Amino acid sequence: MKNLKFTLFSLFMALMVFTSCTNEEAVIDEQQTTEESASITKSLNELSQQFNQTGNFTTTNNPAGNIVFDFCFDFVYPLTLSYNNGSTVTVDGLGGLVNIILGSNENLFINGIAFPFDVETYSENSNTIEIVTINNEDEFVSLVENCGFDDIEVCECFEVFDPVCVEITDPNGEIFTVTYPNACYAECDGFTENDFVDTCEDDYYSGSTECFTLNYPLSIIINGDTVLINSQEELGNSLYDVYDFDFVYPFTVTLDNEEVITINTPEDIETILEDCYGDIDGGGECEECENTPVDLVCIQYTNEAGETVIEVFTNMCYAICEGFTENNVVNCEDDNNPSDCSEDAVASALVECQIWFATVNNQVYTYVFSSDGTVTVSLNNSAVTSGTWSLTNVNGTLTAIIIMDSENFSDEWSFYCDTPILIVVSSTFWNIESGCD
Repeated sequence: MKNLKFTLFSLFMALMVFTSCTNEEAVIDEQQTTEESASITKSLNELSQQFNQTGNFTTTNNPAGNIVFDFCFDFVYPLTLSYNNGSTVTVDGLGGLVNIILGSNENLFINGIAFPFDVETYSENSNTIEIVTINNEDEFVSLVENCGFDDIEVCECFEVFDPVCVEITDPNGEIFTVTYPNACYAECDGFTENDFVDTCEDDYYSGSTECFTLNYPLSIIINGDTVLINSQEELGNSLYDVYDFDFVYPFTVTLDNEEVITINTPEDIETILEDCYGDIDGGGECEECENTPVDLVCIQYTNEAGETVIEVFTNMCYAICEGFTENNVVNCEDDNNPSDCSEDAVASALVECQIWFATVNNQVYTYVFSSDGTVTVSLNNSAVTSGTWSLTNVNGTLTAIIIMDSENFSDEWSFYCDTPILIVVSSTFWNIESGCD
């Protein structure tokens, strides 16, 4: 069961973000002696980049699901800090530290820490998580400098789930597995193909289909302590910087067909995870979809808001991979009024719509196409990369070939014409929406 935590965490990372634990409250303690430290201020400022304004750890910035790899190091708690007004606070966990960061402002902020304190760091030489004691500010400065926060380049990893795993030894000598969504994220953390273990996919559920949900409340055991969990958010918070855990049995899960299953043993969990992974794999059909000829199919279903939605897929293979069946197929002619995509119509729509939205892990990138064959990609009005675009015919379907300076943003878009709106029905990585009304 050494991979269970990371298997489940990967599942939840694909479905949600994590709000900092409210039960890890900081406790004011005026008795502790602290020293002013520029390094603690620097560290907390850098840590704040891992989560958003509501305290949610973002999946993009936390692909490993472990703070040692996603950030650089983890404090060993409890940790005693002090504010610039002289008051002292003791923090019992990562959630409490996040709460402190969220509550800080230009008038009240952390500027001191009690030495010595311990941190967990990763050693490439031994491939282990090590506990290191920081005795003074000079050693803290060295730790922060070794993290290279000012030199880190943003990893532009395309959002394709092709998981890779590496095995790490924790401070207790136990081996655990870190699962990355793809090799790009792992390589950004310094791992190479030689570090990847062969059995990764056997222990990984990508979350691309929600096969079951845990029923709350339930309890888990962390380091011998029993923790009551009331929601998916609480589970994610409790497990983020934990190497291993176990459930308190029995508990129940609800399958996607609404059947409630009682989980009595760890083997029961493995069984439903294996069944779920098998459903996602689709018996190998998903891997073959790229080679399946274009044959547009319209799928009708009811969304969570109770609205009837008709979605267009490049072929039935992709529809099946998304969990639909022949029973969901409707007549495209009657429901979508399709018309053939002419090259002029596609080119005009790409340019005249001005902005095309590409959503990835709740981040919205914008593609802007120009009539001279150039295209730019931006995030929050800041340019990310640029390149060129052209149209070609692929198996009878007009496709925009987008070649960017950053390969992670290169793509191929195939189109469906639903006059007057142009719909992107096939994209390598992105969920694409038109900027046109």
